[in-house]
Amino acid sequence: MSRQFPSLLAGLAFALAVSACATPTTRHPVTAADLGIPAATSDMEASLARPGVVTFQRVAFARWTGGRGAFIDLDDPRTAGVPKGDEEATIYAYVIDHPRFGRVLIDAGVSATLEDRLNWVMRRGVRDLNVRIDRTMGQWLANETAPGAVFLTHLHFDHISGLIDLPLATPVYLGPGEAQERSRINLLLGSPADAILEGYGPLHEWAFQPDPDDAFDGIVDVFGDGSVWVISVPGHSTGSTAYLVNAVDGPKLVVGDAVSTRLGWEAGMPQPVPLAARAAAERSADRLRRFSVTHPAVEVFLGHQSRTGQVEGR
Repeated sequence: MSRQFPSLLAGLAFALAVSACATPTTRHPVTAADLGIPAATSDMEASLARPGVVTFQRVAFARWTGGRGAFIDLDDPRTAGVPKGDEEATIYAYVIDHPRFGRVLIDAGVSATLEDRLNWVMRRGVRDLNVRIDRTMGQWLANETAPGAVFLTHLHFDHISGLIDLPLATPVYLGPGEAQERSRINLLLGSPADAILEGYGPLHEWAFQPDPDDAFDGIVDVFGDGSVWVISVPGHSTGSTAYLVNAVDGPKLVVGDAVSTRLGWEAGMPQPVPLAARAAAERSADRLRRFSVTHPAVEVFLGHQSRTGQVEGR
């Protein structure tokens, strides 16, 4: 990443911090989800003993390079031994095919026309990240069935830009409070979520209730049959979610950017999140790692990198 770009952002962010009000991630309308039954972690765990009924595929859409400080908090004493440098990241989407409910995506890949919708700050940022597109969502759709819905892990642009290429009638689901999360940085970046979501109907918020087992903040059985579960893992963003998929070839855990890299997962390195979100982010990451240790048959998919030993999907 260019060394000038972070400095530019820092200066602009400071100016906005003293002169502007915090703005939400998106002003797009939100409604309650029409899918899902609140459940407990023990219900989700019990489902792992049953045969999977859905198919699962990871698709790599693009790669980008960012400074290691974009992924771990280099100011935290726990990261003192981590050398500075760059990390290679991949932008993924995950395809789930259900025998009754059809196809859904987790996250949305990328669109070639994203830059056209961004303000100059975001355009500069995307270019400095050296984003290399392997395929766009539009290209993928040319040979694939369009999804009936998209389940987002969160609203950051690198997880949602492929929505531009999808039919505007596609329902989009996300965690509670994700759209309303307020930050001055949203004004600086020009609300990229608003630009990407233009033309879509209201976003559907998952209806979490407190997990009776207190293993996570909340659990929802998406289709009511134990095939797909959405897990509340706030911290990286207010409404960050993970997804446990009981696939025919074994259970898969898509953690989104609750843990985005191998350093975060294997070494427990903290994320560079605002001070107010640090405790939640570390708690969510710890809970996901604990669940993985307890259930070693579950294959884990990190936000932007494969775990050691996994083959990078294309």
